[in-house]
Amino acid sequence: MEKKTFNKIEISVIKRTAQNVSQFVVKKARIDAKIAELEAEKAALQPIIDSFQGPIKSMTGGYTTEDLVKREVIKTGKFDTKTGKEIMQTRFSLIYPDTVVPPTEEAKEEDEMPKEVIEDMAKAAEEAPITFNDEDPFNLQ
Repeated sequence: MEKKTFNKIEISVIKRTAQNVSQFVVKKARIDAKIAELEAEKAALQPIIDSFQGPIKSMTGGYTTEDLVKREVIKTGKFDTKTGKEIMQTRFSLIYPDTVVPPTEEAKEEDEMPKEVIEDMAKAAEEAPITFNDEDPFNLQ
């Protein structure tokens, strides 16, 4: 590869551009440092979370509280006399209150009507006479 040489004007353009973007490069470096710090903090929290949620995972077949419970912050309409801020109430409720865990495909198949019931309903519909009344088409009498 051939060695590239720059003239005085190109060198001054490079230096001026470096000077113009230097504040943004410094800001980007600070943000990258913050991200690395936050990622390390997040990684330190995960074992603590896993230690508490281990029994929940084994009880529910692998689901965590993040999958099963929603956190709701509700305004109470009351104000703190010292700070003047509204008092908020935090509630935790199940996402799937009937089953606790998310419904699966197997559960959906169990909820369907048996084939015999569907066949009986089809026969009854065939045997029932269909009448149409122009004055009262929906039989609202």
